[in-house]
Amino acid sequence: MTAAATLAGAWLLIVAAGLYWTARLLHIGNLDAHGLAEKLGAPGPGSAFDWPELRVRAVIPQPGEPSLLLLVAVWPAHPEWPATLLLGVTPGGERSLALLSHWCGTQASLSPIRLQGDQVELRRRQSLQRVVALLLSEDLTPDGAGDTDALSGEHSRPDGGAPDGD
Repeated sequence: MTAAATLAGAWLLIVAAGLYWTARLLHIGNLDAHGLAEKLGAPGPGSAFDWPELRVRAVIPQPGEPSLLLLVAVWPAHPEWPATLLLGVTPGGERSLALLSHWCGTQASLSPIRLQGDQVELRRRQSLQRVVALLLSEDLTPDGAGDTDALSGEHSRPDGGAPDGD
């Protein structure tokens, strides 16, 4: 009788763990799909946080100020238009630096999200790992391989629009 109860309890535990794992995977997939749908509904990206996906090329912590991070990121669909981002992470943001450095090294696909005000979130796709920071500055500058109008020197944007400031 005790063996049957133990076996039934183990079976219920396995079923519950399977249901939990399935719900977790559905939640993560739903986050990715919702984020992508929001980005595709926008007319054109004017910021790296409007891109459907980004990959971090470099993570540079500010010497003497570990809460400031300089990131160079690209949209894989338009690698000729990198973005330089200055982020302020929470004091003692070693975890944020470690995650961003790991994602940079593995070329992980990240979902950039704007939160309230200047707060932004970078979430690794197909995962719940995330870094929340303040966006202090952003610069979208074309690489040498970008489309340049030879007469005016103006660069075209990935969304087909004019550069900022025009």
